[in-house]
Amino acid sequence: MRVLTGLATLTLLGVSAPAFAHDIYANQGFSAGLLHPFSGFDHLLSMFAVGLLAMQLGEHGKIAVPLAFIGFMLFGAVIGMLDVPMLWVEQGIALSAVIFGVALLYGRELPLSFAQALVGIFALFHGHAHGSEIPELASPVWYSLGFMLGCSLLMLTGALVAWYLSLIEPQRPLLKGLGGVIASLGLLFWIL
Repeated sequence: MRVLTGLATLTLLGVSAPAFAHDIYANQGFSAGLLHPFSGFDHLLSMFAVGLLAMQLGEHGKIAVPLAFIGFMLFGAVIGMLDVPMLWVEQGIALSAVIFGVALLYGRELPLSFAQALVGIFALFHGHAHGSEIPELASPVWYSLGFMLGCSLLMLTGALVAWYLSLIEPQRPLLKGLGGVIASLGLLFWIL
């Protein structure tokens, strides 16, 4: 029950965060970075799904999938901070929720290396968005540490939900159902 309460709190924080949270925290690089992943529901949804997927894959996936996401996201952030243009960033972020949701529907049949590559590719879009929206007065290092922590918290929330669901339902129909919901919501964001 505590996991669900924590998830609801994180979701409400993310939904209630102002769309332009970056300007409010311009002088505080770490806090601006920490709050950035919570400023868009598409970011929340995707990173939550990565945590779910990591737990669903089990064993090495629990660590390898989130690390792949963080590593490629950091690379994407550097590209964004250097003002290197990247096409379809917002569409890529929305599409990541669709793809991650579909991956959850596949279940444990998804090969680990494929899952790492999948989250890595879409992490570039998330990272570019984080990096290109760094507040003017923020330290890039502190800002990056902040958004990596924020993203990790969202993935950890997904992992905890997946862990809890595995305790109450070994066959994981709810986890796959969450994959369908995430894919549907991601499709909605992608279309809009």
